[in-house]
Amino acid sequence: MPPPILHLRALAPLLATALLVGCGTLDVPRADNYPATGQKKARAVHHWDVLAGDVATRVVEKISEWPKGDYPIHVTVPDNSSFNQGFLKLLRVQLLDRGVVLSTVPTAVELQVQTQLVQHGADVPRSLPIPLGGTMLGAGVGVWRDWKEHYSNRVLLPGAATAIGIGAGLALDIAHLYTQGAAAGGPTRTEVLITTTLTSHDRYLAGSADMYYIERDDAVLYQPELAAPPPTPVKTWLVVKP
Repeated sequence: MPPPILHLRALAPLLATALLVGCGTLDVPRADNYPATGQKKARAVHHWDVLAGDVATRVVEKISEWPKGDYPIHVTVPDNSSFNQGFLKLLRVQLLDRGVVLSTVPTAVELQVQTQLVQHGADVPRSLPIPLGGTMLGAGVGVWRDWKEHYSNRVLLPGAATAIGIGAGLALDIAHLYTQGAAAGGPTRTEVLITTTLTSHDRYLAGSADMYYIERDDAVLYQPELAAPPPTPVKTWLVVKP
């Protein structure tokens, strides 16, 4: 009778085939990641100004062949959110700096800005759930001080211990930069979609779309400000002397 180990070796190909067959019977597509890309994070009014400059450059390229001054553009935003009101001012300045003629009243050519706030419910998966950067540098400094004061006469020199700590931190920082990007805080589950369309009567002439990460607490900047409630009426009574 052959030993049990031989039976296991003989069954191994059959088990592998069964696993492959089982994996091939899924009735839904598997989940694959998109290729690695980058997306900017808007964290300051300066970033709004950079976007306004990009939009203005695209508009100038589109109307470069128009007779100068014959088609003044009226720029509009849909609401009074902090972003839309700030972006409107910045975009006007960027367009004027590039020689675009603007109108203060509606004209035949209109540049419309639309903002859509997108808040995802699921959390962002973290591939490196450990603190990096300053934490690792602090650990390296701690290793140096500890070895210098207490173990300077041992076999492992302080410099070697420090190199090990900082080297590990550097490797983790590089991995974090690759997976999470360079923006502080990494990707968020709150994004904003900003579209601009250049229209004339019932025709679209040009358009652009830009996506940004924003911090969840900054979402209020992209939402319309609520109107103040009407004042509560004050009741008055007429006092009649008997």
